[in-house]
Amino acid sequence: MQEEKEKVIIFPKWKNNLEHEAKKAMEGRDFQTAFSYFQKLTENGVESPEVLTGKLICMMELNMEEEAEELCEQLIAKKDNHYYSYIHIYATLLFQASKYNQVMYLIEDVLEEQVPSQVSGQLHQMYQLSKELQQQVDIQTKQEVLQKLTEAIKEKNDRQQWYMVKRLLYLGSQEDISLLKEMLVNREIHPVVKTAILEYYIDNNLNGRIHIEKFHLEEAIDLHNAEVIPEKFLSGIYKNLEHLQQNDPTSFQMIQFILQRFAYVYTPFLPQEDNYSLFAETLEYYVSQSYQFEVDEVHHLTKIKDQYIKMIGVSETLYGSILEV
Repeated sequence: MQEEKEKVIIFPKWKNNLEHEAKKAMEGRDFQTAFSYFQKLTENGVESPEVLTGKLICMMELNMEEEAEELCEQLIAKKDNHYYSYIHIYATLLFQASKYNQVMYLIEDVLEEQVPSQVSGQLHQMYQLSKELQQQVDIQTKQEVLQKLTEAIKEKNDRQQWYMVKRLLYLGSQEDISLLKEMLVNREIHPVVKTAILEYYIDNNLNGRIHIEKFHLEEAIDLHNAEVIPEKFLSGIYKNLEHLQQNDPTSFQMIQFILQRFAYVYTPFLPQEDNYSLFAETLEYYVSQSYQFEVDEVHHLTKIKDQYIKMIGVSETLYGSILEV
């Protein structure tokens, strides 16, 4: 209470003096000193637009990026009379930090509102410049990723290959990359990496046909309306496991995980529709064996079930070698 009392008594003179000293320090480009004055002012409840703007400018000059962004977000959330001024400062802050995508997202949201013409012009200009710079960054990043991917192929580093393909997908380049097509038919490339390449082509809505090799099998895939893992396959297997979902949900959940991993490894070379029931039975058998300390001999299984058991084991190993620590 005593502290609050002292603030009230000295406030007018103290406030004016600090504001004057802060302005003087900024003019002399002593941003650290100016920031300390602005900090004292805001800590004591002085939050005029001039003080807050001055504080933000100092934070930007002092590379206090995270703190400045947080303060901007708080000020923008208030949506007061200085809303667009804070938006412009925030966009400038993000731009200086080379966060061009964030600048564009911010401006896109703001321009959906009724924006004063002067502010609108400034934001449009910043948006266009951010877009051009982001495109340059993406091109440079893509070239770096492709270089690392090429190195990973030479080094036979499967996990690094998978990660680089995923990076290309994240960049959203939407380009037909010859290296990826070569990898799809290269027998030394890991099946899980090839599935990631399928994701790249399908998720980017690329057209045409691609050829893929896995497990000494080859297929040409028409990318139009293609699926990485066909929904028909998954739903067909689950339909044959409805009884298990009701009676043994724990086993059903285990089967779901195993089936997803199996499909990711083997796609597009998955069991045919005529064998969905048989494959579902094999999954049940595989999971039931995992609960036992001694695995039963499988000599009594049909040849195709025996083959499916081996394929499931292979898929677990291959999936884990890339996507599990």
